[in-house]
Amino acid sequence: MDAGLTVVNLLVIVASVIGIGMTVIGLPGNWLIFFTALGYGYLDNFSHMSSMVLIILFAALVIGEIVEFIAGSLGAKKENASRSAIIAAFIGGIAGGIIGTGIMPGLGSIAGAIGGSFTAGYLAEYWATGSSEKAGRVAKSIVIGQTLAMIFKLAMAIGMVVFVISRLTWQV
Repeated sequence: MDAGLTVVNLLVIVASVIGIGMTVIGLPGNWLIFFTALGYGYLDNFSHMSSMVLIILFAALVIGEIVEFIAGSLGAKKENASRSAIIAAFIGGIAGGIIGTGIMPGLGSIAGAIGGSFTAGYLAEYWATGSSEKAGRVAKSIVIGQTLAMIFKLAMAIGMVVFVISRLTWQV
């Protein structure tokens, strides 16, 4: 077994798992997974990570992004959220995910992202409307939409990683 190939494969696995973690906190982890596979394909002359494999991975990435965008918007539109509440919830989710990861990676990442989305969405909607009742409904709807989208996108990331790892070769 070639030691260089083993190192490259381990780096692909590590980068892909980091991609899953990034997806959890709202960062572009699925993109990292895709570009890691693309880089592996380049190094491998696209023999194991073929163009068809890369097209499948890219399709999964795009589907995850579309679902994330639509689900978050549907949750917000359900309660007629202000644009500022939607933007604030998105930014709050990323910030909360990063803070949660620093406190407790994994569950803290998820709890931070959800808590950050809710808090930022609530505050922005309250500031826009002055109604704490409406702000609560909007924040709850945004979080439900974003949570469902995050679960779907995370499932796509895990599927992408499993697919990438299944395509790695361990022999020259």
